[in-house]
Amino acid sequence: MICPECGERYNFYEPRCPWCGAPKPNPEKKPEEELSAAKIEQAEEKETFFVYKTQRKHDGKFKIVCNYFFSVTSFLFFVLIGGIILEDSLSASNLYFVFTLFMASFIIFFHAFYSSNVVREIRCHEDEFVLYSCFDKTVLSFKKVDLQKKKIDWFDRQVLLFRKNEGIFLVDSKDFPEVVETMKKLYFE
Repeated sequence: MICPECGERYNFYEPRCPWCGAPKPNPEKKPEEELSAAKIEQAEEKETFFVYKTQRKHDGKFKIVCNYFFSVTSFLFFVLIGGIILEDSLSASNLYFVFTLFMASFIIFFHAFYSSNVVREIRCHEDEFVLYSCFDKTVLSFKKVDLQKKKIDWFDRQVLLFRKNEGIFLVDSKDFPEVVETMKKLYFE
């Protein structure tokens, strides 16, 4: 660093110039630094009131990717075998085999899709929910926002589907029973 008083060089970390004793000048804050400091203060103000974790164990990232790969491979195998069977002979056992192969690939694909989009953790802040799935996260404000949402009733549970930022988030009542009730009142009434 160069001293503005005497023009001599000295170490930046020293509080004063060793030759003339002039104090080190304070660098002016850039607008970008002020904005980032304001963002940090806002992030610290967002206090997390509740953290809800899933009550069930879901597949991890590696298993989800393997399931996607296996379902696509079995579907291609279904197309190949189906074409060969339709050319040769059409019997009931061959049709059952092809149908079983198709249904297995469909079920594995659906399970992988559900596992990758199911919400695994919800953080409740003062005015928003933060939803964390396996690969993505999103923020749902408590205010009425333009949000694609759907309530799905499955056999013994309800699943709330939220679509935001090109992501799909499934909040299952088996995982978060009290949060699903709150979200139904907030977003669906």
